[in-house]
Amino acid sequence: MEGTMRAMYLTAPEQIELREQPIYQVGPNEVLVRVAYAGICPWDLRAYLGKKKVSLPRVLGHEISGTVVEKGELVKDLEIGDKVVGDFGVKCGYCVNCRQGRGNKCSNLEFLPGGFADYAKFPRTNIYPIKKGTSMKAAACTEPLATVFRGQRLLNLKPGEVEAVIGVGPIGQMHLQVARQFGARTIAVDLIQERLDLAKELGAEMTINSSETSMVDAIMEATGGRGADAITVTVQSAPLICEAVKALGYGGRLNIFAGIYPQDELHIDPNLIHYKELNILGSADSTSYEFREALKLIEDGAVKVEPLISHVLPLEELAKGLDIVAKCGGMKVIMEVEGD
Repeated sequence: MEGTMRAMYLTAPEQIELREQPIYQVGPNEVLVRVAYAGICPWDLRAYLGKKKVSLPRVLGHEISGTVVEKGELVKDLEIGDKVVGDFGVKCGYCVNCRQGRGNKCSNLEFLPGGFADYAKFPRTNIYPIKKGTSMKAAACTEPLATVFRGQRLLNLKPGEVEAVIGVGPIGQMHLQVARQFGARTIAVDLIQERLDLAKELGAEMTINSSETSMVDAIMEATGGRGADAITVTVQSAPLICEAVKALGYGGRLNIFAGIYPQDELHIDPNLIHYKELNILGSADSTSYEFREALKLIEDGAVKVEPLISHVLPLEELAKGLDIVAKCGGMKVIMEVEGD
């Protein structure tokens, strides 16, 4: 495709620059997508603030939905005009991690130029068609939901178990809903009452405002003194993780979902882990399987993501959107590029 496109480049910490550049040319097995919506991720924010070291200049953004506008001659199963989502992480498929089902940690992982632009280009293997009638705004949340689905899957939840999610911003709200899909009873924990109210609307059985009461005491009381079977911490706080461990019951599992910057250390009584047979784990990114499953959850309405979107801004206002996220204003912020 001939012509130029807009792309929002991070040129230095907290410096976003709009540039015009040639539209990507597609290879035989590639697909060009006209971006409809692109969400802002905490990873984007860390890069923007300089907390995550990345090569610059760089186009950020890896949560998109869009429309196929061009395809290579080897792409036979997609049509121009198809609505799709794309995965910006290209896995090799042959390294040890990929062969062991950990494509999210591919040793040869390649990140494509980001989605805060008019167009994005993908290998066919990284394109997922969207079921007709699915909201394009909702579909743009597939990538973060895929990472959430992985985190919940690794907790090995059983129906009837109790999971507490600490921090119910947009990611935490997704965790609560996916945990319910696995059959868990859920407890939402946060300092902001509006987020707790939303969690209740979306199905949380109980909410705890930790600015008003002891989180650990409240979780223990809610579970009859036994403690939670699982806890997910979505907040970037090592001390909070250490506190959360105290609210686990026997055999409890805790997922450290958020990366912590600057780096910090955990100070946990090892006897607590030993005698209660606790499992402390982490999860990050997603595999192709989890990406597909996340899209299905959105398509089927099993996880509702549109109520989490608080701001829809034009592409040129990316810096404003990042500043909103940095100040914890609202919930999910997405950029409108082409729109529906």
